[in-house]
Amino acid sequence: MKLITLCFLTLMFMPSLVLASEPINTMATVLVDLNHYPSAEHKKSLTAIIGNSTSTESEKLLATIITRIAHKASDADKILLSKILSDESEPEAIKTLAKAILNIKHKPQGDDIEALKALMGTSPN
Repeated sequence: MKLITLCFLTLMFMPSLVLASEPINTMATVLVDLNHYPSAEHKKSLTAIIGNSTSTESEKLLATIITRIAHKASDADKILLSKILSDESEPEAIKTLAKAILNIKHKPQGDDIEALKALMGTSPN
């Protein structure tokens, strides 16, 4: 009986765990695919994150910053990204995205690509 209850509770809460990582996965995918600026399709995905009431404020901010990328993050956005990176309460995935955005020069760079692919659940080859 306890095993059935445990299984039920796990399944009940599993969708919320998957949904919680969806914005992170989407943003990581957009960044890996980025070439100078996000495509119209990517902007549509990012706008969905921004408008989703379950997205965190940090997720919404990062999605907004990504939509504005044109070859690199703006100076104003770099200040916001630096604040995220220095905030100890931010989850590691958020910091990984912020660091990758901060380092973009037309597209993500070296180690950032590997970190983004790890967030996507793919191997960093």
